[in-house]
Amino acid sequence: MSILMGFEALRAATTTSTNFNFSGELSTSFTIIPTISSSSVTLPSNRSHSSKPRKVPRRTVRSFGGNTIVSALTNKVRASRVAAAEVEEQVEVEICEGYTMTQFCDKIIDLFLNEKPKSKEWRKYLVFREEWKKYRDSFYSRCLSRSDSETDPQMKQKLSSLSRRVKKIDDEMDRHSELLKEVQDNPTDINAIVARRRKDFTEEFFCYLNILSETYDSLEDRDAVARLGARCLSAVSAFDNTLEIVDTLDTAQAKFDDILNSPSVDVACEKIKV
Repeated sequence: MSILMGFEALRAATTTSTNFNFSGELSTSFTIIPTISSSSVTLPSNRSHSSKPRKVPRRTVRSFGGNTIVSALTNKVRASRVAAAEVEEQVEVEICEGYTMTQFCDKIIDLFLNEKPKSKEWRKYLVFREEWKKYRDSFYSRCLSRSDSETDPQMKQKLSSLSRRVKKIDDEMDRHSELLKEVQDNPTDINAIVARRRKDFTEEFFCYLNILSETYDSLEDRDAVARLGARCLSAVSAFDNTLEIVDTLDTAQAKFDDILNSPSVDVACEKIKV
């Protein structure tokens, strides 16, 4: 199972597909070479042997015309556009059948906003941590870009709120995933882990384990997660009971010390009766 499976129904309901052509023809650019006229050359004539000195032809300084500069700049602009088109083509490749990254993120946004608006339902998709990490940066960027370009204030607010709420659950599930990995890597030290990280063994963590177990097709894998969760819960209960006993002992010790510090026997007896 994967996060993409949650959108198979949406793809099946789509009756038409959109084809994108990213290989547009590129116009051929030509470099305009300025025309340079030939210099006048004086050929020898019958009078070449006259005593009059020969006139030295004037050297003409020629400059490149404006067309050459314009052509060079045009070529650079075209090259930049081609490079940008190649980058865009690389980004907008299909990540699954019929969907580019942008289209896929739009589907997730539409799903979370309309079909599955409750945050508890989002966890069923975000539980696929390894796959979600491939898309989440693009998802948050898409929420931001759509919010920036949105003209409807209400929709702009929805997109901004969606990004924040998903990010909150995303970070929460990252912590659950990290804690689970520590427990799985150290199955014999669960009591020590609970003692050190009791505040992380919350109700949401055990809900995370329950959602995770439902993603496995194998009953053996589901049972493994269930057994690990039961061991964690048992360690948490034992730790809490120990703290309760310690608190009780501390309270009893404080009361006993108060009695011993009474100014008289009568006052001590009165404290004992209370």
